[in-house]
Amino acid sequence: VGVSFEETFSVSHLLLPDRQSAHTRLLDLTPLSKACLQNDAYEQLYNFTHFNPVQTQCFHVCYHSDYNVLMGAPTGSGKTIVAELCLFRLFNEHPGMKAIYVAPLKALSRERMLDWGERIGRKLGRTVVELTGDFTPDVSALAKADVIVTTPEKWDGISRHWQHRNYVTKVGLVIIDEIHLLGQDRGPILEVIVSRMRYIS
Repeated sequence: VGVSFEETFSVSHLLLPDRQSAHTRLLDLTPLSKACLQNDAYEQLYNFTHFNPVQTQCFHVCYHSDYNVLMGAPTGSGKTIVAELCLFRLFNEHPGMKAIYVAPLKALSRERMLDWGERIGRKLGRTVVELTGDFTPDVSALAKADVIVTTPEKWDGISRHWQHRNYVTKVGLVIIDEIHLLGQDRGPILEVIVSRMRYIS
């Protein structure tokens, strides 16, 4: 037919990758005191008086809501404490529900197990169980656990048969460490875990 037309439109309102940062700006907030936890047992776990800027900014959403959180911050910025705020929320508001901590390496799982076994386990009286290639607790131990520290492959295998494993359906919080590995070889396993746990919930 040989018909053509031109339309001019502006793209200045679009968020282009090279012009807009994907990061949440760190706000200039007054550091929160650990007394905001309003729980003496939780406060005694920490030898500092105030949360750092990253923790202060995340405090409300982690400790007072059930929103999903994707936390990306430099090493040493206190991401583990942010994860613990989510744990405390689960303990306070959803008793009887379990937390799963997924770490990509057995060494990281072991490190977290030693730390939380002492602080969350002994000091708070919660049951922390390790589920990796080296440690496979029995079903009763998993059923009684408040926190399960595991690896992607192990939790993938356990959660596949979730209809027959009551403790899998009682998961109220999933913490995935080193989530940037989603783009590497083990990424598909992490993706399956997240999708499955969202489906179960």
